[in-house]
Amino acid sequence: MLLQVKKFSEKLLLPLARKIKRIPANFFTSLGLFFALLTFFAFLFHNLILITIFLFITEFFDQLDGVVARLQGPTQLGAFLDSTLDRIGDFFIFAGIILGAYTTIEIGLLVLIGAFLTSYSRAKIEALGIDNLYGIGLIERTDRVPILFLGSIFQFWFPSAIWWTMIVLAVGTILTAIQRIVFAFRKFSNVRQIEESD
Repeated sequence: MLLQVKKFSEKLLLPLARKIKRIPANFFTSLGLFFALLTFFAFLFHNLILITIFLFITEFFDQLDGVVARLQGPTQLGAFLDSTLDRIGDFFIFAGIILGAYTTIEIGLLVLIGAFLTSYSRAKIEALGIDNLYGIGLIERTDRVPILFLGSIFQFWFPSAIWWTMIVLAVGTILTAIQRIVFAFRKFSNVRQIEESD
């Protein structure tokens, strides 16, 4: 994990989360998706100020829903919605970048493939018995939006900043997916060897 956003978000957001913990965490998850959709349109219409604001708000709600959910007690529905709506939000954001011509179609597709493989590999590995895959990989979902947010800030001074940010995300997400595949191969190969020796 490159930026380790999740590591610091709980400490920062915990006081707020305690005050609003009666509001369902799924509500904040939905707000994250809503602002991801607004980000799509901001990219489409090349409004850099709104891009920066909406990316920040999207990440804010993405982190807040997790902190609130932990206070309320995680649910299966909440986990499903969080993962599913995050993927839809990713699609909107990256589709906006591609259609807004901030990157090439090829680079955009590489980022989309890497992002979805990163998330799918985590979900599948955890479903197969690994408790928590957080921390395995260079760029996780909690890193992607903050990296884009930083890229959008630099875009004010450097017209190709988002393009280079997408290059970083393309390399980072593909590398992360490979890291998780290697992790799974080693982990589950060892389990099989242990079972066979028993």
